[in-house]
Amino acid sequence: MKYSDFKRYKFSTVLKLFNSFWYNFLKIFKNLSIKRAFSKKLLKNFDFNKFNISRYKQLFYFKKYNFSNLKIINVITSKFFVLHLPVAIIFLGFLYFFIPTFYSYEKSNFEKAICKNKNIECIINGKIVYNFYPTPRIKIKNITVNALLNKKYTILTAEEVLVKLSTKNLLASDKHKIKKVEFNKFETILNIRNFSEYKNIFNQLINNKPLILEDGTISFYDNNNYIASIRDVNLISKIFKESQETTLRGNFLNDKVSINLKTENIDNKSSNDLIFKMSNSNFLTKANFTKIQNNIEGNFLVKKDKNKIAGIFNYKNKKFTISRSNLRNTFIDGKLLGEIILFPYLDFNIDLNLNSINFTRLYNYFLSLDVKQQSNLFKISDKINGKLNFSADKVYSKHNLIKSFESRLKFYNGNINIEQFLINLGKIGAADILGTIDNEKKNTSFKFESNVFIDNQKKFFSKMGIYDVAEIFPNFFISGNFDTDNIKTSFYEISGSNKLSNDDINFIEDEFNNLMLENGFSDLFNFPKFKTFLKSITEDKF
Repeated sequence: MKYSDFKRYKFSTVLKLFNSFWYNFLKIFKNLSIKRAFSKKLLKNFDFNKFNISRYKQLFYFKKYNFSNLKIINVITSKFFVLHLPVAIIFLGFLYFFIPTFYSYEKSNFEKAICKNKNIECIINGKIVYNFYPTPRIKIKNITVNALLNKKYTILTAEEVLVKLSTKNLLASDKHKIKKVEFNKFETILNIRNFSEYKNIFNQLINNKPLILEDGTISFYDNNNYIASIRDVNLISKIFKESQETTLRGNFLNDKVSINLKTENIDNKSSNDLIFKMSNSNFLTKANFTKIQNNIEGNFLVKKDKNKIAGIFNYKNKKFTISRSNLRNTFIDGKLLGEIILFPYLDFNIDLNLNSINFTRLYNYFLSLDVKQQSNLFKISDKINGKLNFSADKVYSKHNLIKSFESRLKFYNGNINIEQFLINLGKIGAADILGTIDNEKKNTSFKFESNVFIDNQKKFFSKMGIYDVAEIFPNFFISGNFDTDNIKTSFYEISGSNKLSNDDINFIEDEFNNLMLENGFSDLFNFPKFKTFLKSITEDKF
């Protein structure tokens, strides 16, 4: 990575001079002939008998020397080791880390160093500065990362980028090694229609180096339409030899969110562990899955408070298939099967088969919500579309009127179409409801049609506490509209063997609103109130 040039000193020139000196020295030494200086002639003329060897032996008689007067150097207390050497090491270390501040850095070289892949590009708009404290790093101001796929578009901007360098080879400009890249105060815009592309771009940006995103925002769009954002994002992605781990923390929908993804590659298979948490909502999702080419399969767990669903799934061609699952909470116990498509919009075809449902607990939970929350339960996002087959083999309630039910529901553009809702009333009979929950207008309304079949009138009268009526219509047809915002019902038609007059319909409508909706939703499924209502309308009308 040749992105620097030392300005003040030319070390190459100094090195050339040193090499020239060393070459001349070796040349002179080579020309010296040792054989000439110590020839046989010279040795013959040298007479060793002239020297008295015994005189010189006394020089090596060590006993006569007094070594006690000699001062032995204390290495430990020596100024060299105690002061000079540490200072020298510190000074040389400081120079080692400080010298790169004299380098000049080219923007284009760093743009290529951070964005090496051809599918992305980095554009540096600000300054590039080297800092050696607290660790060697390159500080870059204002950077833009663009994707270069089908078309060029910006995926990330950051006010500051820190390129942290290895301490090795700091003085060798072409051998600088990047340890990690950190984007601070960033903003990322993601189009949900391009999610498949982002994974490749993200891996290219990491480039086998740890990637850190701090103090930023990730915004989700559907083309030009804003959806939601994760704010105060801190993301860390680490790549190991055969694994990768990514952790994200932030704020989503005024809730603290945490996402952790671990990926391990074994025998050309990608094994993944995903954990998704929303702390304030007490929401948890866990998934373990294996990826083989374009096919993903594994198991999952979704938990919210006492609500839990666990199962086995398969993902292929942007479609989730749940082949087996168990669903349980304080209200229901059953199984969920089907297909779910997440992008670009949520679409599904699901079978929800319940072993049992506790209607009393469910209704009490509904009543615990405030009026606004109750009304919002009927409002569905227009981005949710799909089919739901919903059934229960056993319905637990205080008065045990409904034994079981089965239904077909269709969600489209924020509306709910009830294609079928069959209610088993046991020995009394049965009923069905068809209709549409319409959210297209300002007020949410439920337009309905219902047929009631009474097989055992005696049993019906006994259950409802009606004793003054000998006989009623065995079958009823009722149509009308229920305004969920204003909590008011309008009846369009009521008929049995004969069609009731408008006056009779208006009378029944007033009685229903006054008795069953007197206190809003709290009386809608109040069985004693329902018995009072039936008594009031059967005295003269049937």
